[in-house]
Amino acid sequence: MPEKTRSNVPVDESILKLLKESSEPLSTYQIGKKLGISWSTANTHCYKLKDAGKIDSKEIIPKIGAGKKIVWFLKDYEALAKFAK
Repeated sequence: MPEKTRSNVPVDESILKLLKESSEPLSTYQIGKKLGISWSTANTHCYKLKDAGKIDSKEIIPKIGAGKKIVWFLKDYEALAKFAK
């Protein structure tokens, strides 16, 4: 049985819908917070969707602050165009 969000919708479907409706790529943290799921659950499902060819990611290394973050976006030309801006 697929893992579900608080709204009883499968996590994968929720992530795809969220990314489709977003005006920009979202970090794993943002996805988890908006869907009410843990960072770990969001991360696992994002990588699963990436392996399935449904979404893609880009690593961002901030100029200030520590670490890096990964942002996720739908794997289509429209999402790529938004990200390139």
